[in-house]
Amino acid sequence: MNIFEKRFSCREFLDKQIDADDFRKILEAARLSPSSLGLEPWKFIATQDKNKIKELGVIANNQAHVSSAAALIIIVSRYDFAVYFEEKLRQRAMPKEEIEKRIKTYKPFLEGMSFEEKKSYSKQQAYLALASILYAATALNLGSCAIGGFHQQDLDRYLGLDTGKEQATVMVALGHKDETKTSEKARFSFDEVVKFI
Repeated sequence: MNIFEKRFSCREFLDKQIDADDFRKILEAARLSPSSLGLEPWKFIATQDKNKIKELGVIANNQAHVSSAAALIIIVSRYDFAVYFEEKLRQRAMPKEEIEKRIKTYKPFLEGMSFEEKKSYSKQQAYLALASILYAATALNLGSCAIGGFHQQDLDRYLGLDTGKEQATVMVALGHKDETKTSEKARFSFDEVVKFI
């Protein structure tokens, strides 16, 4: 519970690098995130390069906490999951009958999606990975901030993405937080948001 209570959207980072091993652990937490049907419809583009971070800060509407971050992770949503679904499923350790049953059940569903439905489905999964990144950073006593405000076309172009197959969904700024500037959480009370039935 301490991790959930402690995490906040950090907007002021110290001018200090993140340990490479810690950065890798955060990316590994993202990689291990759950996803619908185990599709993992994502890629993670990461950088600690100061120049690239400043350039990406411009694309993110010149937000100061993006430009001053020690690291950035961009979650890219993949739309080609119907193509690799069957091959990926066959790699799982489960009975052949179960694999065939899942292919028969889910492949028509995935292939029948429109492009817009694929985008929506994939982007929903990206937010599962986002939560993993945010809480992994907190567990390592690092600050984090999810960034949704950026110029979509400029970011996709900067990353060299084929937007028929993938697009940037969300950016995460990471760094050492200024402990003197942590903000208090403002949340609805338990009884306001939880209903037992």
